[in-house]
Amino acid sequence: MTAVQVHSGTFRDAVAAEIMKVRTLRSTWAFLAGGVLATTLGAMILLLMVQSYDADSPADRANYETADPTVVTMPFVMFFVGAIGAMLITSEYTTRTLGPSLLAVPQRGVLFGAKAAVAGLIGFGGGAFFALAAFAVARLTLGDRPAPFNPWPQWTDAVPTVLCATVVAGVTCLVALGLGALTRSTAAALTTLGGLVLVAPIFAHFLPVVWQLRLASVLLPNLTPQLAGSDHPYLLSQGGAVAVTAGYLVLALGAGALAFRRRDAA
Repeated sequence: MTAVQVHSGTFRDAVAAEIMKVRTLRSTWAFLAGGVLATTLGAMILLLMVQSYDADSPADRANYETADPTVVTMPFVMFFVGAIGAMLITSEYTTRTLGPSLLAVPQRGVLFGAKAAVAGLIGFGGGAFFALAAFAVARLTLGDRPAPFNPWPQWTDAVPTVLCATVVAGVTCLVALGLGALTRSTAAALTTLGGLVLVAPIFAHFLPVVWQLRLASVLLPNLTPQLAGSDHPYLLSQGGAVAVTAGYLVLALGAGALAFRRRDAA
């Protein structure tokens, strides 16, 4: 058996073990339930918007913003899905079970890679599920109401947004894993994650307009419309949004992997 085959088998076993661990964590299901709740609340808000839209005059309807449910739901989904990514590593520091994991998989790079693979699976899978759910609810609720209130008059119009929301959720989960490796604390990782995806977008609105757009354009939740190339007020081109998204991924995962390899398991 070659070294490559041994390494491949070890990685597959490590991924299988990480999947088993994340399935047994009660927090995993609690965070997924949070995503379901966020999607449900987004659907309720959308329904209220539609009722208000239908009750208004044609002149007033022209003042309505686009009723894109992903704007409301996906930042919360990103937080909840990302929290699972962070817990993949911080839970082992909290319960002091990282030592046994390293005994089973001594190569720290392989173990971190396995955690990243599972975080990616959860992030992209969860992002796709919740983005599709938000889109399905929007299609049923908005019906044949016209643009711009209806962001997707044809279902194919939603494909770029759904795909890009999935990508951003997946990247967020991997970023959260990197934050977990850096902080080694569930509270610190989730606080930082919440600051990135929930607090910073609100804070940006209180800045002068020029700085508001500069900051808002590089925040994770606002990358979705820029990646999709849909109508938005932000500053990045699609290529710029791709670069910023990749930057988040490389910086967080790179720093997390470096910290994981160099620090002790305590």
